[in-house]
Amino acid sequence: MAFPAATFTTYHTTANDRDVSDFVTNVSPKDSPFFSMISANTGMARKKENVQDALTAPNGTNTLVEGDELTNVALADRTFEDNWMQIFKKVFGVSGTQEAVSKYGGIKSEIQYQLKNKYKELATDVEYEFIQGTSASGATGTARTLSGLVEKITTNTATTAITGSTWTATSAAELYAFEELLNDMFDQMFETGIVADTVLVGGDRKRKISKLTDKVTRNIDAEKKTQINSINVYDSDFGTVNIILDRYVPDANILGLSIDHFQTSYLRRFKQTSLAKVSDSTRIAIIGELTLDARTQKAGGKITAGDAG
Repeated sequence: MAFPAATFTTYHTTANDRDVSDFVTNVSPKDSPFFSMISANTGMARKKENVQDALTAPNGTNTLVEGDELTNVALADRTFEDNWMQIFKKVFGVSGTQEAVSKYGGIKSEIQYQLKNKYKELATDVEYEFIQGTSASGATGTARTLSGLVEKITTNTATTAITGSTWTATSAAELYAFEELLNDMFDQMFETGIVADTVLVGGDRKRKISKLTDKVTRNIDAEKKTQINSINVYDSDFGTVNIILDRYVPDANILGLSIDHFQTSYLRRFKQTSLAKVSDSTRIAIIGELTLDARTQKAGGKITAGDAG
């Protein structure tokens, strides 16, 4: 359709009102399942330490000859497990003008909006460190860093005979091998003394666990038009285990936990502080100091794929 040459259309101006939603859609991940589900305690030093002890193995020849002399057995000393307190921070500034101007997205205060975002970011920072953090004691001019589950779990581990196909393929044979591997981890934890009740797993391995439904005969109500193809609770020979999807668990790992043995230990809980005013802006720092408190790393199990495929 042709328009007269002098017709002024919306394509000739940038001065028309914009149709902008009165909300902001944040598309970034903000879930922190492990950090959210564990309880908390209060720390008192820059290193969190737990005293460990163990009973001697059952003695199948515990006998005493009638009237025989009593002799002492050797006693083992107690040991310690520890983790460093890590300082987490978010610092931002908002100019006086930006706080005052009218803003799209239903935002009344830029400062309050950014505060909410920074607290969410801190939660995901902590979640990442609780899973993948590597320990460093720090020094003058060097930050301390905490040890996450992948590094901390060292007793109940499996790394052998894990090929790419076992890790990724979905044939009946490979699903069987994968399920055997999963139950071997539960068995190893049981033999150590603590039973798993939770599994943390990334997206790819969560899908693999859900494929275990292929081996089960299911009756589905056709009228509901619902196909269930996921496993969120796994009933193993060693107890019922909750399968938790966690985006920060590496694809090469599956983590088994007795969740009550892990806590967040706060030396300083997160607190926001207004910084000194040196310009026409408001600057805010949010700082907290905490660590992953594992009463014992034996309350965890870890599968690591040598070849994740």
